[in-house]
Amino acid sequence: MNNFLVLCVNTFATYIGVIPFLIMIQLLSRKFKLPKRHQFGLYLYSLTICFILMSTDTPSLYQIHFDPSFNLIPFYKFADNFAEYVQGFIVFIPFGMLLPTLWEQFRSLKKTVFFGLLFSFLVEMSQIFCLLTTATTDITYILVNVLGTAAGYFLFTRISGLPFMGRMCLTADDTVGGRLSGREACIYFMTPWLVTFLLSPFISNALWDFIWNNAVGMSI
Repeated sequence: MNNFLVLCVNTFATYIGVIPFLIMIQLLSRKFKLPKRHQFGLYLYSLTICFILMSTDTPSLYQIHFDPSFNLIPFYKFADNFAEYVQGFIVFIPFGMLLPTLWEQFRSLKKTVFFGLLFSFLVEMSQIFCLLTTATTDITYILVNVLGTAAGYFLFTRISGLPFMGRMCLTADDTVGGRLSGREACIYFMTPWLVTFLLSPFISNALWDFIWNNAVGMSI
């Protein structure tokens, strides 16, 4: 089966588990009267987190197997894993673009790149608990993820003036924005990760069962 199709199905399964929590969070924050475009952007941001977690085989609670393996030499055997490194670069581009789109404090390249570095570091450290014996905590992945985040930021600078980008950003100048902007990025970052850690295997298995039971005769 196509690896990209598997990735999309697993991402969708995780996102199914995330959406109820996002709705709950947004219901609790109704009093802040957040712009509709900003709220929509939060769903895209959470979907991006899900996609990154699935593409990096982030383990769940039920798949933990401590088997650490490290590569601390940048770009070691880069050609052998070229496709995986390109994927690591690409999946972080929307992450780097959405951070400054949604929150004013990430209009700084330094802060956006640092958040991308932190995210990538956490993902790579989780690899030491991965069931896949080939999973390696690789400094090259961290570097290409950071480069992808920076590329996303520069893409944001090119499209930030377009009409559809209006009212996407929660500004720190506003009292409400200032109170929320420092929390939202973390809340909408951790929620997909917790769902991945606790619930995604159950949802994914149920979704795959549904697909196999209803895909008789279909080309997959």
